[in-house]
Amino acid sequence: MYQVPVDELAAASNSAVGMALTDASYILDEAQHRPLLPSEIRGFIGMINTPDFSTIKSMVLDCSAGVRAKKYGHSVVTVSPVEVSNRCASNCDFCGWRADNAQMGRLIIDEEMVDIQTQYLLEKGIDDIELVGGDDMQFVRDALPVLLRRLQSRFPASSGRQLLFSTMALTEQQYRNLATCGADGMISWQETYDETLYNKHISRGPKSRGIDDDFRIVKNGNGFLFRLQSQDRAAKAGLNVSVGSMLGLHKDVAFDVLATVHHARYLCRTYAPVRPLIVGMPTWNKLTTPETDNRPEQVLDIEECFSFVASLYLLALSDLNVWVFPTCRVSMESHLEAVRAAGAYTSTEVKTGPGGYLVDALRNVKPQLRQATIENVCGELAGEKINGNVLLKRLQFFEQFQHYHYTHEEFVRALEAAGISVARRARPVDLPAV
Repeated sequence: MYQVPVDELAAASNSAVGMALTDASYILDEAQHRPLLPSEIRGFIGMINTPDFSTIKSMVLDCSAGVRAKKYGHSVVTVSPVEVSNRCASNCDFCGWRADNAQMGRLIIDEEMVDIQTQYLLEKGIDDIELVGGDDMQFVRDALPVLLRRLQSRFPASSGRQLLFSTMALTEQQYRNLATCGADGMISWQETYDETLYNKHISRGPKSRGIDDDFRIVKNGNGFLFRLQSQDRAAKAGLNVSVGSMLGLHKDVAFDVLATVHHARYLCRTYAPVRPLIVGMPTWNKLTTPETDNRPEQVLDIEECFSFVASLYLLALSDLNVWVFPTCRVSMESHLEAVRAAGAYTSTEVKTGPGGYLVDALRNVKPQLRQATIENVCGELAGEKINGNVLLKRLQFFEQFQHYHYTHEEFVRALEAAGISVARRARPVDLPAV
């Protein structure tokens, strides 16, 4: 089971900071044929906030784009989340859904609403669907298995599509049960690989203590270690897995980037995944309840550094079966730059609250079902009688944070203008992994 090699990573993180442009050019020439070394990753990260950063960034992105083209061609696979519940038992001070945020409206949607939104996204051409319920233990225990069984026929193995889920860390038996119900993989980010920092920002609930096979929070449990080793348990249960740390949460940016790379290498070496391991790039945005925004001070200019870090991930893992995953948590400009340089997997049309796609999705269903669904949602919203436009505005208040939202079609056009086509995996074809 994975353990963070703190001393090894700290030594690499504290090694020579920055580099000369001539050294950078030599290293990047080498990186066309081999992965970056930890000391080289640290050197490039050390150039952030220096006068030469713009030049270094351009060099890194150009090198990464060349590696990306050889490794993946010019295609990208898309995923969208379907948020089912924003009820949460954990307390992460950077998250709008945290348990003690009394200003956040709470909502859980039923199977029919999930099905309608999933079908809406699949018909648009989005291949992978991620069912999200955060740290709502009732959702994970009771509703998620039912949803997976209901939806699994839409994701036959021959199609290449994946049905994913994102929850709190689970036990191996729980992961095995969800795999049996039809899940292909799990999405989970460590947030930070620094245990002290993790415990400072995550103070309560299953994410803080871990859970047992009966979904009980473990008294005095180690939530950091339980989450850290969740990929091991999921991989043993037959699920595809992901890794990632929150950009800028740790003041030593290099430490978490190096730890993410180290963790990805461990998982690829240990489990030799058939499907690419996902390397995600979570960030935090302004909360939809600004008066309860407790996010720590940001230490990184995310817009400036997003594509740079994505490129370092690809260049550090270029020899392995991985997909770098830039998300819609940054502006479209930064997002597209990261996909063009490094991303083989990305989100397009994204809503981060329960029922976020309903207003648009309901236009495609029979009037009787549309009316019944709206009445159902209105019942959850204290019985208010509201029309679709008001419903759309209300649903935005259940989102985890303020998000960049564009339709899938807008993203496809922008990606195509950037020279990237959206792969369609609704056939037994996949992007090359290595």
